[in-house]
Amino acid sequence: MLPRNAIAIRKTLGAAKTAEIITALTHKTSTATLLDYPPGAYTGMRTFDKLGIMDFPGHTARLTNSLQQIRFPSQDPLKDINGEATAATLGLASLRRPDVMKEEATSLVKAGLKFYYNNRPDALGPADETKVTVLCTWDPKNQEPTMIAHFEPLKMPKTPRVKVEVRGPPRPHATAKDSQWVRDRSSLEASLATDSNEALLVDELTQDIYEGLSSNFCAYDRERRTILTAPLDSVLQGTLLKVVMNICNEENIPVEFKCPNLKQIHEWEGAFISSTTRLVLPIEKLVMPDGSVKEFEPSPTIELIRREVLNECRRRVEPLLTEDDV
Repeated sequence: MLPRNAIAIRKTLGAAKTAEIITALTHKTSTATLLDYPPGAYTGMRTFDKLGIMDFPGHTARLTNSLQQIRFPSQDPLKDINGEATAATLGLASLRRPDVMKEEATSLVKAGLKFYYNNRPDALGPADETKVTVLCTWDPKNQEPTMIAHFEPLKMPKTPRVKVEVRGPPRPHATAKDSQWVRDRSSLEASLATDSNEALLVDELTQDIYEGLSSNFCAYDRERRTILTAPLDSVLQGTLLKVVMNICNEENIPVEFKCPNLKQIHEWEGAFISSTTRLVLPIEKLVMPDGSVKEFEPSPTIELIRREVLNECRRRVEPLLTEDDV
């Protein structure tokens, strides 16, 4: 079977500041590719109409912000400065600048996406979109920064509303999108039922729900007509959550940055998860830690948010390719 996915790698040319981009087809998924490299800053994107990416500047800003928070220690921590190898600090200095990261990520994604489409014309079907994953890390072996972009078909949910499970504690260092989390969450992902879309992370003591393994979580309080979602300093604020907040503001739907609590689940009209690839995905069944299931009827308010978020996403698409490129 021919490789279905593609990868683009930004390769530094020796000690020079210039770099070239190497492209290749691969059988590996984005998750497997992330695990091939040292942990670093990463983000997941999706195309709209094949040629553009929604809120591309937001994704490059996320890479910059995460890279600024992550430290890459040497084998001898006593020689590190501020918890990081001197070579890594110097080598990543430019990529920790928003303007440089935007320029480098744009070149990388454009080259990879063009290669992917030119070598996989079946990815250009009318209903097909592409999932794009970008990682920026430090290569301690070759003592150089490494940027990769991975391209694969975007998997769409089979149903308009999904099943999720409440399991696992909140993650540490939630405000940085560190690919180490891909390793940490693998056991939870493997334990999910085959028909479950996501695992929600809960504080066992308080019963507060923080976020999903790869999504933000929101509940809609029936009586107060208010969206509840975790405080932004306790979770990774996804690109889509920002869009959700803007739509709620435009539609005069109050938002309270307070963790939805399982003890109040009977007060929710509904709930949803949000992420770049899923957009807004309403929850039909929520499996509690004790195995019981809470089912939600469709919520008109959540459906309104879902519809308007999709429209807003289309307005925020940044074209990276032209039709002549593919």
